[in-house]
Amino acid sequence: MKKNFILLLFLPFWAGLLNGQTKADLVSCLKIALASPEMETAFTQEWGDARPLYLQKPERQSIGRQPVEELMRQLEVEDFNGFQWEVIPMDREAIQQLPVNEQEFGVLTLGASYREAWSTLSINLFVNLPRYPRSELTGSFVLEKVNGAWQTIQKSVEVRP
Repeated sequence: MKKNFILLLFLPFWAGLLNGQTKADLVSCLKIALASPEMETAFTQEWGDARPLYLQKPERQSIGRQPVEELMRQLEVEDFNGFQWEVIPMDREAIQQLPVNEQEFGVLTLGASYREAWSTLSINLFVNLPRYPRSELTGSFVLEKVNGAWQTIQKSVEVRP
């Protein structure tokens, strides 16, 4: 019985592998979300092209891991070469070593999950913005893989004081 329970815990991970979701799929979706006109406008108005975005990788969890979290942990700087902003994936420990102003205003928190037979990906982004009074940017995107290409089917981007 215990063996069957353990197999059930790994079922979502294996399903993701069997359905072919890759780090390249995740990176494509992230680039689409970050390059949306609403996100681009907010980033450009807040700190221009010079400031990097530190993408916080999820922490490791021993139980209930999602396959997309494993993919997020594999993200590297090279995955974002040629992108309009410098995106630097980092774990929490590395982020804590950054200067205080970078920790406070440059860390992009990411949440993502696959749904609907692994052909749809939901992405949630959050970052504090350096403008005063303090504001924050949140973005929610739903992307769907159609004919081998990812397309945004739903999005919401807000800058809140």
